Amino acid sequence: MITPSRVAGTSEEEDFGASVARKGDLTVYAPTAHGDTLTIPVKVTNSGSKRAFYRFTIRITGPNGFDHTAGASMEVVGLYPGTSWPTELTVRDANHPPPKHPHIVVEKLERTEHGR
Repeated sequence: MITPSRVAGTSEEEDFGASVARKGDLTVYAPTAHGDTLTIPVKVTNSGSKRAFYRFTIRITGPNGFDHTAGASMEVVGLYPGTSWPTELTVRDANHPPPKHPHIVVEKLERTEHGR
């Protein structure tokens, strides 16, 4: 089960800790494990000159067969230039404990400018 959620009160990079993956306007930060759950903070920052909509997918792998794909999309309002959207992706797997140091890569990042 994968659930994106807003992160309340965070806007600065140092609130998330160290980044572990980056592609374009998307930054993925070091995840934390809690029981069978892995929480991965991410932030999209519109570096363009027009309002944009984003869709992204990340892949999380680790020992003992841990292999998940997670993602989110922002399709309703879009991000205005210079603004960011912090969120968290939550990955749960009852059959595989979350790894302490997972490997994370950005598989896909789509950016669509408003008005196309």
